[in-house]
Amino acid sequence: MEAREGERAGRWVALAVAVAVVLRVWEALESSLWLDELHTLSHASLPTLGAVVEHVRAEVVHQPLFFGVVHVFGGWEEGALLRFLPVLSSLLLFLPVVAFARAAGLSARGVALAAWLLACLPYQVHYATELRPYAWLAVFSAGAMWAAFSEHGSRFGRLALFALCVAAGVLTHRIMEVVVLSIGVARLLVRSRDMLPLGWLIGAGALAVLPEVPWLLAYAQKATSDRLDYQADVGGFVLRPALVKEALVLPSRLFAPFLGALGGSWAMLAKVGASVFFLVGIGGLVGAWRRRASAGPLPAPLRALACATLVCFALVFVLSFYRWDRLPLQYFAPVAWALPVGVAVLAERWPERSRAQFVGLIASSALALGVAQAGGRNMEDMRGAVAIARELGASRGEVLYTGLMVQPSLFSHTLAYDAYARDLPRIEPDAAPRLGAPGFERPLVVLRRGRIPLDDERWVQLLEGRSIVAERKVDDYLAIFVLAPAP
Repeated sequence: MEAREGERAGRWVALAVAVAVVLRVWEALESSLWLDELHTLSHASLPTLGAVVEHVRAEVVHQPLFFGVVHVFGGWEEGALLRFLPVLSSLLLFLPVVAFARAAGLSARGVALAAWLLACLPYQVHYATELRPYAWLAVFSAGAMWAAFSEHGSRFGRLALFALCVAAGVLTHRIMEVVVLSIGVARLLVRSRDMLPLGWLIGAGALAVLPEVPWLLAYAQKATSDRLDYQADVGGFVLRPALVKEALVLPSRLFAPFLGALGGSWAMLAKVGASVFFLVGIGGLVGAWRRRASAGPLPAPLRALACATLVCFALVFVLSFYRWDRLPLQYFAPVAWALPVGVAVLAERWPERSRAQFVGLIASSALALGVAQAGGRNMEDMRGAVAIARELGASRGEVLYTGLMVQPSLFSHTLAYDAYARDLPRIEPDAAPRLGAPGFERPLVVLRRGRIPLDDERWVQLLEGRSIVAERKVDDYLAIFVLAPAP
């Protein structure tokens, strides 16, 4: 009977993996690269691996492993095709998710539901596709947690896996250090003789994290200085209403980060799917709370996973608020992968007489959400913006193309053209011909990303002797302007 249950679960997990591949490939082909992904290509397109490492280190907050691997496979010419790296890597998450579901003692249906949710939930689809390090960060975080909390297998094998995931994770993104701390807190609170001893975890984690301590201290000092300067500028501590709203909806956005922004019928499908998913999920939470006495405690690996997830979530929340006064979704990738396991545990504790209906509603609404995510429009359509820039410039003679981006200074402002229009004559805004200089008579097409007001110094320089003769909004982030010499 047990073998039959395992075989049944295996078939459903295989189907979930297939659906995951379809949704992620669909999203990768359908969606445009956005600014941060262009930064990845800018790193990767440098001539040598040493130059990539140096360029990434200059960005301060990022680590070079992911960008170095992208560099090995290509750069601007390959473009969005390089998304295959995070897509394929993200499939490794099925291993710890299924392992934790089995460690929870879930039935074949519960294990299959956890895998299905990992395949379909929009957060997982989106960040498994994005050409950034977050899919890798999730994989290394999940691997480290499984190695730390598992009660089966060789101890030295688990220790080697933990050390490898921590080392690779730290070289992928510095948020991994928060994950290591969270794992340590969880092991301190959840005792099990069959798990790796806490001392082993501390030793293996220290080897990877200690070299980063000088950077962490310097970064903490800078973050504090920037925070105090910001509060001085705004007249003291100010809790922005927008941040409060962002915090309140954050838990739901770790399942479905974008709803109305998907546009048209896709947004409608996403809203219907989200309504069913969250209503049924809330019902599951209420039911589990009412039956908590009879349900019994969770197995130790699940309690440790829950503890590490909550600690990591809280630390990332506080650090994000303190450093940026906002809550970037991508930094919660180390914990979002665990949510499918939590929902599957809730489903397993639903009354048997209607459990199949509960699972069916959760699974079908998750599929609707995943399809809407893969098919919906881009939040930031650089590809569409470049197409519009080309269209506006095509009828205006010898046009020059440039851009204005809100981004770190080490990146150029013409990244979008590097990705989608390498044939167009493009220049940096500082190189645009000034009033009275040769070439000033040529119209200038400007792709603006971010809210850069017209009284900004860069705009003032471009507008000297010129006027805006055409303007086209692309989305909430992007707009195209055509400048020509003023009469």
